[in-house]
Amino acid sequence: MRQLVDTVFHQLDIAIRSVHHMMDQLSEEDLAKQPIPDKRSNQEMLSHLALICKADWLIMNEATQVQMDEFYRLHTPNTLEEMKQALTAHHAALIQAFSGFTLEQLLETKTSYWGVTYTRYEWLLEVLCHVVHHRGQLYTLLCEHVKTPKVVLFE
Repeated sequence: MRQLVDTVFHQLDIAIRSVHHMMDQLSEEDLAKQPIPDKRSNQEMLSHLALICKADWLIMNEATQVQMDEFYRLHTPNTLEEMKQALTAHHAALIQAFSGFTLEQLLETKTSYWGVTYTRYEWLLEVLCHVVHHRGQLYTLLCEHVKTPKVVLFE
């Protein structure tokens, strides 16, 4: 099971690294753009991406909706530098936490506040999918409305 977890870590590393590369090519002015009315601005998208590893960790550990609302209210980064720091820190903390789980712990089920039940391993897969999903959205938004980022999305 450890090898399976390590392969997910590897793919998550690739995704996080590519988000960092996109962030490195943006200015604070680029963040203010909201390419699609009534959808997230570039800043909101990047802030969300920066928090996924921590937010999904909290959800996996059965945080309530009230606790999640408070987490987002208190921890949403606003500048590119804050987003980079949050993305890096939350990614590292997630890897460290999952590295310590035994097989039994990885197979233990946890339920989200909206009622979805997954094993911890499935929650780790969900984090990967969540990051990759929003990374793809960000890439598309930047290509269509800012500039095509010079970034490798897959190895």
